[in-house]
Amino acid sequence: MVRRTRSTKTRRGRGGGSSRKAAGRRRPAPRRRGDRITPRARLVAVAAVLVAACLWVTLAAVAAGRRAVAELREGAAAAPVDVLAAPVVLRPWQAADPDALARLLRASAYRTVSTTPRRPGEFRLVPGLLEVYRRAADGPSGPLPAAFVRARLDGRRVVRLEGADGRSLAAFTLEPLRLGAFRGRRLEERRHRALSEFPPRLVEAVLAAEDARFFEHRGLDLRAIGRAAWADLRGGALLQGGSTITQQVIKNRLLGPERSWLRKAREAFLAAWVERRLDKKALLEIYLNEVYLGQRGPVSIVGIPAAARHWFGRDVRDLDLAQSALLAGMIASPGRFDPRRAPERARARRAWVLERMVELGFVDPVEAQAASAAPLGVIEPPEPVDPAGDVLDAVARELERRGVRPGPSRVAQHVHTAIDPLVQAAARRALRTTLAELERERPSRRPLEGALVVMRPATGEVIALIGGRDGTRGGFHRALDARRQPGSSFKPIVALAAFSSGRWAPASLIADTPFEIRAGGRLWRPSNPDGAFRGEVTLREALAHSLNVPFARLGHDLGVPVIVRAARAAGIDSPLPDGPSIALGTGEVRPIELARAYATIAALGVRHEPHVVRVVRSGDDAGPAWALGAPAAATRTLPSAACYQVLDALRGAVEEGTARRLAEVVGDVPVAAKTGTSQRGRDAWAVLVTGSAVAVVWIGRDDAAPASLVAPRHAVPVLARLVAGAREALLAPLPPAPEDVLVVPWDPEHRCAARRPRRDTVREVFAAAHPPPECRPRSLWDRLFGRREPNARPVARVETGEADRRPGAPRHFPRRRQTGREDRAR
Repeated sequence: MVRRTRSTKTRRGRGGGSSRKAAGRRRPAPRRRGDRITPRARLVAVAAVLVAACLWVTLAAVAAGRRAVAELREGAAAAPVDVLAAPVVLRPWQAADPDALARLLRASAYRTVSTTPRRPGEFRLVPGLLEVYRRAADGPSGPLPAAFVRARLDGRRVVRLEGADGRSLAAFTLEPLRLGAFRGRRLEERRHRALSEFPPRLVEAVLAAEDARFFEHRGLDLRAIGRAAWADLRGGALLQGGSTITQQVIKNRLLGPERSWLRKAREAFLAAWVERRLDKKALLEIYLNEVYLGQRGPVSIVGIPAAARHWFGRDVRDLDLAQSALLAGMIASPGRFDPRRAPERARARRAWVLERMVELGFVDPVEAQAASAAPLGVIEPPEPVDPAGDVLDAVARELERRGVRPGPSRVAQHVHTAIDPLVQAAARRALRTTLAELERERPSRRPLEGALVVMRPATGEVIALIGGRDGTRGGFHRALDARRQPGSSFKPIVALAAFSSGRWAPASLIADTPFEIRAGGRLWRPSNPDGAFRGEVTLREALAHSLNVPFARLGHDLGVPVIVRAARAAGIDSPLPDGPSIALGTGEVRPIELARAYATIAALGVRHEPHVVRVVRSGDDAGPAWALGAPAAATRTLPSAACYQVLDALRGAVEEGTARRLAEVVGDVPVAAKTGTSQRGRDAWAVLVTGSAVAVVWIGRDDAAPASLVAPRHAVPVLARLVAGAREALLAPLPPAPEDVLVVPWDPEHRCAARRPRRDTVREVFAAAHPPPECRPRSLWDRLFGRREPNARPVARVETGEADRRPGAPRHFPRRRQTGREDRAR
């Protein structure tokens, strides 16, 4: 009781009088959940939700329709950015490979004819004669009109050029080969044309095959939809579409190829919306330029203009009725009606299109019958020069670096490059063929990859660029991005540093004896690839035969900073190691960097920045399309004498050294070369330097796994195949000696410069600032009694490394038998 009383008082104290009043009232019974909202309120809520949903759907549909119109308006005028190779120019008495020219013309979709060409896009090649009817095209300097040329040949040389009137021509420019276009990341072949450039018969054939009532309906053809729906219901699946041309434009541009009722509903709505806001002719132009019409490897043929080149080798303006009907019939299924793989099916489809054209009154029966009986007339599939966009990737990077972001515009833009199509095609074939052979020889090497750069040292223009075995479109570009150890191909940089110092010359002696040095807390003992030591050798011999020990000694004598400075001056920007092994190429460089370094040497010390783009022109001949910044100006970064000494020493690699396999393809043309192999055969490099080009090839695996590669056996064949396939464009004698170089008859036994060449002298080069010792003339007594010691009188001392000379060591490079042992030399 007490507890209850206290509890009551407490509650009263807290609640006061209000508690007593609440106790006197009865609490109402709680309402059930369903009694809280009246039916009217529920109806209002449902109506509000429906109105909001309808409003949202309406707004979304309107927004989608506006986006579709904006997209199509922009796309109707969005011409691709064409990338063109450098045009081939024919001149009298110029070397030319007729077979290579024929391949180039076929790659440009020219038709081979058996008689004199009568129409643009045709050519004839017979022994001693090449006739070409050039199509109208855009050249680097301006438009090229359609024109005919007759080139009279004497083997692999042009002896005379004649025009259509028989008059002699000083030069004739072939149509630049189209390498590709910028239209997103997909590989597509496109050639934009205005609707007025399409032949009327072609437009009528497309309408007859795809949408005969195009100019009558408002985006939807109810007859066609009903016919397609009935076929789908009978078949139990989406078998027919019944789409109009407008619906196909919506599907191709905005919705994708998905086959569903929801996509068809969206397509129908957008087609009706777009038709009320865009002109019919604009929609038809988009359709003709964007319809899919076949495949060339990984490249899609998009648009009838591109298909006309791909299938018939003609401009779309030159298509006849039979060809127009065949292309129109292929739209429904390019694979099923492929005229190369299924010619009978293609003929039947063409005949059906012609019958439809007769039914619609587009052509008369006689004309249609003649077209139906005509041959298909398709050409052989052209082999693309840049099938996977190696050059396109490089062009896009360079344009961006020079202040331009390429993209579709209202007028077609033409990016003219320095790419030589003949060299590019030969480079692609050489790399692919060699890699396939190496993998067959040793399957454990798979998958091998490679890169190849060909550059003009006089201008810095890159005339061939291979970034990977199967191309690089949108991926890793090995020629521009891959950093790998160059091995012995870096040794010319070390020799360049030595010759630039004035203390060394190609004839300087250096010890090839056991050598060790402590670096980084470890003892380093370099060795030659064959494990042998030759005593005392000249730098010329060490460079030609790629000896490691002499260059390790030379690098130790010069010091790392001196070598790095020479590398930077030549054009190598990648980080280099801070240790004595730098002399043997243990750093990592990119192929394009190594090409730039050798090009600087080949240009006798003048460095040009590698570039692919020459000029960008507007398709309407309105002048430059973009304000394209000029490439970096050429600068002299190295002494010409040292560069010439390096080049002259590298000739020995072809004549008797590690690159002697090139001798049989270069013939008597004096060229320079170098090879390089990294540890455990991970990387194989080969470099060729001529008077007009520098070619650098790299072979290896992307994961840098050991591949048992040896550069003389595995990388040099790529260069040999390249030269064989593009000899006229690559081979030229090395430059003559500059004024600051002395070319003297050198007596190697007594190590002095003779006054005149003798049987016991060889040709040698020295910097004029550091002339060699002169041989003292022999007296009459010496000449009579055979005394040959000339008692050399030094004019300027040449360091020969006497401190490292081993007593009694041979002073000449030993002549070894021609065995397979030399192939192991790097």
